Amino acid sequence: MRTIPYSAAKSDLFTPWTRDDYFSQGEAQATASFAAELSRLAYCRKPPSRSFDRDKIQSVLKATGFSDCRFFESNAKGGTHCFSATGTDQGSGKRIGVVSFRGTDADDPTDIGDDADIILQSWEAGGSVHMGFANALAEIRPAFDDAIRAIGLPILFTGHSLGAALATLAASLFGSQTDGSALYLFGSPLVGNSEFAAIFTAMKMELRRYVDCCDLVTRVPPSELGYTPIAEPYYIDRNGHITLNPQPSFIASDRTAAEADYLLQYAWKIGDVGVRDLADHAPINYVWAATAATRVE
Repeated sequence: MRTIPYSAAKSDLFTPWTRDDYFSQGEAQATASFAAELSRLAYCRKPPSRSFDRDKIQSVLKATGFSDCRFFESNAKGGTHCFSATGTDQGSGKRIGVVSFRGTDADDPTDIGDDADIILQSWEAGGSVHMGFANALAEIRPAFDDAIRAIGLPILFTGHSLGAALATLAASLFGSQTDGSALYLFGSPLVGNSEFAAIFTAMKMELRRYVDCCDLVTRVPPSELGYTPIAEPYYIDRNGHITLNPQPSFIASDRTAAEADYLLQYAWKIGDVGVRDLADHAPINYVWAATAATRVE
């Protein structure tokens, strides 16, 4: 029986910036829930513009002890969006930097185009990566590169969806510049090939890749095109509980049961996403699961 909140609402999937409840339950106390909220915060914008709501983001970060915000945006109409900040990690008490990328904006054709450009291309840090993701990161370089090099602290790289893919590329470039950096991914698509994945094994940085049950995005592009995950999954089951790399048979049976439950409880309701494979991708579902797991631990 599920005791952790769950949302099937289209608004939480397609317009996550409409929620205004960041860190409402003290999520900043642990890295996983903190990173999940940073990933959701990266969607915060001022419609109809796609630009960051900078005042709101700075206010939220200030409340968690982070300042020195920097914003990196392609333009107000669309493209890549990322912010950085520095502060004290409430778990360890150490000074760190955070870098969070925005995920796919459902009504931004630039993002959709980046997601669809799945050809593998050579990557400067090693291996081959998704061409669209590489092009998306290039939109904010070299200003982004210079700013990240200047932080001079361990960095928590994070993001959801497309944002997770961009965080992965950024971490492959700058994750080893300071000991203690980490990469926390939520609903991430696959980013590159096995040679690219090997970069992270060599760096030995803390790495967590969260997969919410039926989330389709975490399974594309397909392995038949040369893609491979960079780490084993922290799998969120249909009841919202997290397990590191469970058996494939467990995942398969859990997803089958989850899809059946979804058809009965949510799929037919006005305002809900039609299939669980998409509903499970909503950023808030990752936040709730990560927060619940932190409290259990």
